[in-house]
Amino acid sequence: MRLAFFVASALGASLAAQNTVQVPLNYNFNGIVHAGEAGQADSPNGFRSMSDRALDFTNGVPPSAVLQRYAIVETANTLDMVHLGNRNTVSNGLWAFDSFPNGNNVGIRPNWLPSVQSVNQAGPQTTNLQTPIALGPSSSASVVLQVSDGGGSCNVTFGYQSGASSTHVLSAPDWFGGSLPGRDSVDRANPGVNLNVVEVVIDLSAYGGDLLNSVTFSNRSNANAGYAIYGVNVEAAPEPQQVTNVQLAMNWNGIVHAGEAGNPDAPNGYRAISDRGLNFQAGIPANIITDDFALVDQPGALDVVMLGNRNLVGNGAWAFDPLPDGDSQGTQPAWLPNVDLTGPQTTVLSPPILLDNASQAEFLFQTSNGGGDFDVTFTFQSGSITSTLRGSDWLGGPFPGTDSADLAAIGGTLSIERRSVDLTPLAGLVLTEITFSNFSNPNGACAVLAANVAGCRACPNAGGPTLLGGGVGPTISTTSSGTLGCELEWTTAGATPNTQLGFWAVSIGQTSLPLSLVFPACNGTVHVSSPQLNPTTVDGFGNTTLTLQTPAVPGLCGQVVVGQYVQLSFGPCGVLLGDALAFTIGN
Repeated sequence: MRLAFFVASALGASLAAQNTVQVPLNYNFNGIVHAGEAGQADSPNGFRSMSDRALDFTNGVPPSAVLQRYAIVETANTLDMVHLGNRNTVSNGLWAFDSFPNGNNVGIRPNWLPSVQSVNQAGPQTTNLQTPIALGPSSSASVVLQVSDGGGSCNVTFGYQSGASSTHVLSAPDWFGGSLPGRDSVDRANPGVNLNVVEVVIDLSAYGGDLLNSVTFSNRSNANAGYAIYGVNVEAAPEPQQVTNVQLAMNWNGIVHAGEAGNPDAPNGYRAISDRGLNFQAGIPANIITDDFALVDQPGALDVVMLGNRNLVGNGAWAFDPLPDGDSQGTQPAWLPNVDLTGPQTTVLSPPILLDNASQAEFLFQTSNGGGDFDVTFTFQSGSITSTLRGSDWLGGPFPGTDSADLAAIGGTLSIERRSVDLTPLAGLVLTEITFSNFSNPNGACAVLAANVAGCRACPNAGGPTLLGGGVGPTISTTSSGTLGCELEWTTAGATPNTQLGFWAVSIGQTSLPLSLVFPACNGTVHVSSPQLNPTTVDGFGNTTLTLQTPAVPGLCGQVVVGQYVQLSFGPCGVLLGDALAFTIGN
């Protein structure tokens, strides 16, 4: 089995578990004292206090348990905080900027405040996120700030992709005292007493499923004070290692594809679940609701899981004809041995899916004749859970539709419901079956169009990464688990920065041979067997990463995939060998 098989069979996946996103704030004030900024009160582009003192970072960001979690600016002569206030009026105007340089403690208005009007930064001060942050059921935001001249409160407003927003209150005491080194003497920034900062945590779980796209600070309660916001972190929704398009055990041909309209009695053709259906004759229309699902896109194929009894829907108005007669109601098709599909409809997953701490299941479905509820049961290697999904009537919506039952004439538009079930509490369990049952509306029908489950495919064996060593300099690490169907990732550190002579050697299977058997002047151990070489680019820090997608093929379970960094060199050996790391594909 060659490495090309991995690449050719690539599946869309994204690595990482839940992570903290450090929001790149739209800073508007240089109010932290960094190295080289003290003693220059009139520096045109330098530090200015937001009142009469500031944090002292002249020796770097201090080892604070709070600050180390945030993206704090560490560069001199750079905007480094979001300021709410007005330097010319703070402390009753005592520290208003000088009109001309005079060498005292109060500086002139700096170039980064281009006008007298810009000195007033009372707000609102908004950061629009270039990349919106996905929120989940446990998401939160945290803000680190300080307030001068007696302390006070202000508002932070989070804006969401849906158009919603939420406003929360941030409060902080006076900045005097605390554990962080400080400076005083206004813009001269002489050594001073310690200062404090405050961290406020805000629950955003109510907006799980939405995207955060802006953060705004406003409405300070103390007009005589300056407010400094140094950082914002957001606990984003956990990102699944893999989203699997589940191949459902379809039991009904209920979507109109090319060539299926106008043939109500075709023995293997389309049949409506009630009196209408989706019109995909021109292909599946692009839509944010459905784009990441794998819907059936071919005629003459079973394309939905139907819950109901076509002979009973609409009070029996659409019962199958006993004989072909060309009207809008067709005969019972050959693919339907029993018209009663109200009973449980089960899909057995092959291979099953290993749930992780970001797992959820998502479903696309329609419910006719007034809508209704139905159950989804998730069966694991031990035990099961059941969730209930609710759908409204399918009329209206953005998707083209047909009417006239099995004749499939052009009709009004239809909706598709998208619902999710949180499976994160079940991380570590192996999902083996999904069953649909108990549709609550006997006068209607339910069509499940597609399902996605976030999680890797499961193997019967244990697996994971193993560090093999063998190198003579560059080290290796990974964030991958080696689970079937998910990315394999190798990262090396300690290579020659910016070299173009680096390679990744990768193989199925491993060995352990001294490099000196091939190159007598060399040290190190080769762990790849019959490797494929992949050129790589090393960054300025000596790091490079190889990422491979693995298909969810059960035959890969138990296979060992080895990666090792190799670099051509100009020394006596001619080869610089890095450490190796092996993945056993498995749970």
